[in-house]
Amino acid sequence: MTLQQVFGRRSAAPVLGAAMAAAFALGGCSMFKDKAPPPPCPTIKIDRDTAKVTQFRGGSDITDIVMETEILGYTGECKVDKKTNTVDMALSVIFQANLGPAAGPGDKDGERRRSFAYFVALPDFFPHPAGKQTFSAEVPFPPNVNQVRYRDAEVTLHIPLGKSMSSGDARVYIGMQLTDEQLQYNRKNQPQY
Repeated sequence: MTLQQVFGRRSAAPVLGAAMAAAFALGGCSMFKDKAPPPPCPTIKIDRDTAKVTQFRGGSDITDIVMETEILGYTGECKVDKKTNTVDMALSVIFQANLGPAAGPGDKDGERRRSFAYFVALPDFFPHPAGKQTFSAEVPFPPNVNQVRYRDAEVTLHIPLGKSMSSGDARVYIGMQLTDEQLQYNRKNQPQY
C-alpha cells in the first residue's frame, strides 16, 4: 500500500448543494437499473469515548467549565476509483459547542471565540503518520448566545486500498483530540446503558 497525500482541507461546501446532489443521485437510480450499484464508501465511526471534550479553567467543578464540545455527526461523499484502487473522500464534521460558567464575558462587542481540536484517523495506516491528522477549529459565539452548532471546513482524504481491501472495508474514525485527563473525564462521566 503506497501512501500519497492522504489528508487535505478546503472550505466548507454548502449543505444544501450536497443534499441536492445526493437526492439527484438517488432519484436517478431507477433510470439505470442495468448498472451495478456503486461501491460502498468507507465506514465512518465516532467513538463515544472521544465524541466530546470538556474544557476547564482552574479546577474540575461544573463552575470551572469553559466550553463543552460534542460531535453531532458529519456529512460527506466518496468516489471510488476501481482502476487505481483508491477512494477520494470529502468529510465535514458537525459539532455542538456550549459555553460554561467560566467562559468569560467576551470582547467589546460581546463576541466570544473558543477553539478545540479534533482528529480524523485511518486505523489501517497506523503507525504511519498518515494514519491520523489533527485539525483545529475556532467557534464564534455571538453576543448573548451560549450554544452553537458549527460545521468545520471540509477535510479531504485520498485513501489507497490494499489489493485485498474493498472500499467498504476501509475505516475512518473521527473524534475530539483529548488529553489523558479529558479522556478519563469522559469515561467517568458517560451515561451507563
